[in-house]
Amino acid sequence: MECSQKYYIQNYKIKNCTQFNEDLFKDGTSIYEVIRIEKGIPLFLENHLNRLFHSADISGLNINESYCDFETLIEELIKRNQIFEGKIKIVIHYQANNRNEKNLLLYFTPHYFPSLTETREGVILGLCKAIRTNPNAKILNTKARQKANHYIVENKLFEVLLHDSDNRITEGSRSNIFFIKDQMILTPPGNEVLKGVTRSNVFRLCKLNNISITEKHIHLSDLPNMDAAFLSGTSIKVLPVKSIESVHYRVNNELLQNIMGLYNQLIADYVAEKTTPTN
Repeated sequence: MECSQKYYIQNYKIKNCTQFNEDLFKDGTSIYEVIRIEKGIPLFLENHLNRLFHSADISGLNINESYCDFETLIEELIKRNQIFEGKIKIVIHYQANNRNEKNLLLYFTPHYFPSLTETREGVILGLCKAIRTNPNAKILNTKARQKANHYIVENKLFEVLLHDSDNRITEGSRSNIFFIKDQMILTPPGNEVLKGVTRSNVFRLCKLNNISITEKHIHLSDLPNMDAAFLSGTSIKVLPVKSIESVHYRVNNELLQNIMGLYNQLIADYVAEKTTPTN
């Protein structure tokens, strides 16, 4: 593993990053979460930990750590490395022949945050026929993810949208997808996708601001009829889509711009709340 930081954490022990051997954790099963760090604050930590525990539950795995344990470890990792902007990855790896034997890893992972140009002009997406076998659990090295990564690199895309054999769009390989049609936001059903933390926050913002949002199946044939589209994710936040294959969208859509502004304000408010001293 190439590390930008000096230290990582394995099973509560601080270790030098040069000691990390990723090959030790290839066999077996790993669940994980990636948390964005801004100004030293792990954004929406509670939501990420909720999803980590949910991934373990539906995968039949055990997590002995508490929420406070994870919070303490993340704080220590930030402090030791003196890195205040980036992404921290939590990985819980279970041995293939003994699920009671596990390794807990926390480390700063290489990250890419969209450029100002991508945020203003939108990003280019492709389509990939692939489905996660367990879409609600965040598990490392799924076949769908590997296939998508290859397609992204081969075609020089920002992201690909996965679709099933019935040509129904589910999600991005590392993001959730939303469409806008006639002042309504549409997104694939939650039981068929990984319910991203940013996705959940978009739903919350829509409810608070009386914005219509609904879950429904979206077919490939529906793509030319949409007014706009955007991705959501930990690294990308709310990111406009410029095109999907040959279909182009309006990046300056008023509702899309409104959602982007609301989400950026949500982050600013969260950071301010976490940095305000308590009496």
